[in-house]
Amino acid sequence: MQELFQRYRYGIIGGGIGLILAVLLLTIGFSETLLIIICIFLGAFIGIYLNTMGFFDRFK
Repeated sequence: MQELFQRYRYGIIGGGIGLILAVLLLTIGFSETLLIIICIFLGAFIGIYLNTMGFFDRFK
């Protein structure tokens, strides 16, 4: 099973993301789903930026 996941991991991850997006689109609509995706990418960008600036090193 582990070998199967290692071999097809990107396809499995992509399929899972596609499933989540499809469920979101069908339940809450396009514009709300787009807003969620933008907020996720913005939050990830801010987190990566703060990590490279060493902001989180102050709390260790």
